[in-house]
Amino acid sequence: MRTILIINGPNLSMLGKRDPKHYGKGTLSDLENACINKGIELGVKVQCFQSESESAIIRKLHTSMGLIDGIVMNAGAYTHYSVAIRDAIELIKIPVVEVHLSDIHNREDFRNTSVIEAVCVEQICGMGVDGYLLAMEKLVSTYMTALAEEEKDGSDPLTEERKAINEIDKELLVLFCRRMKHAERIARIKASAGVPTYSPDRESEILRGVEESVEKDYADYAKQWMQETMRLSKERQHEINKGM
Repeated sequence: MRTILIINGPNLSMLGKRDPKHYGKGTLSDLENACINKGIELGVKVQCFQSESESAIIRKLHTSMGLIDGIVMNAGAYTHYSVAIRDAIELIKIPVVEVHLSDIHNREDFRNTSVIEAVCVEQICGMGVDGYLLAMEKLVSTYMTALAEEEKDGSDPLTEERKAINEIDKELLVLFCRRMKHAERIARIKASAGVPTYSPDRESEILRGVEESVEKDYADYAKQWMQETMRLSKERQHEINKGM
C-alpha cells in the first residue's frame, strides 16, 4: 500500500489557538484526523509529523526515501526562508505538494515568497484543511499513479515480490524497535517494584495470542519468530536491570 506523509512545520501545533481568521478554529489533531480519513477513502496509508525544528523536518525528509510515496507539506514560516528544507525536498526525489491554510500571496509581503515552491510539484494556498485533502488527491491521481506505472514498466514478478518483502521488512523493523522500547520501560517498572523480569505465564499468553492471530500454516513459524523476539527483549531487560 502506498504511503503519504503529512508534514507540518512550526506553530502548526497551536492550531485552534493561533489567529483563527487565517488558520481556522480546528486543532492539529482535527487536521491530521481529516487526512487519515481521506487516506482511507483514497486507499493509502497516512503518516503525520509535526515539528517546530528545521533540523527535525530535514531529518524526516531524508528518512522518507524508500518509505514514502508522496508528501503534503506545510513548512510554516520555514516556507519563506529555509533553503535547507528546499534542498532536502530536491534531494529526496519524492513528489511534494506544498500547502498553506491561508493564502500566503494575499498577506504580509514577507509571506508572499516561498523558497520551496520551485522544488514542489504543486502549491495549494488558502483552502484551509481542504487544501491538504486536495493535495492528497493530486498525489494519488497524478504523481503516485505515474510513479507506479514507471515501476510497473521496468519490473518482473520476482522483483515485485522482493520489493513487497523489502517494504514489509521496513515496517517490521519499525515495530521491532517500538517493541524493544516498551520492553525497556517494562524492565524499569519491574526493577523499581522489585518484580522478577521473567514471567513464564506472560510468555505463554503471548504465544497463545500468536497462534490465534496468524493463519494455521504459519503458526509454528510465527511462534518461533516471537520466541526469538522475546529472547532479545529479555536480554535487553537484563542489561537494564544490571545497569540500575
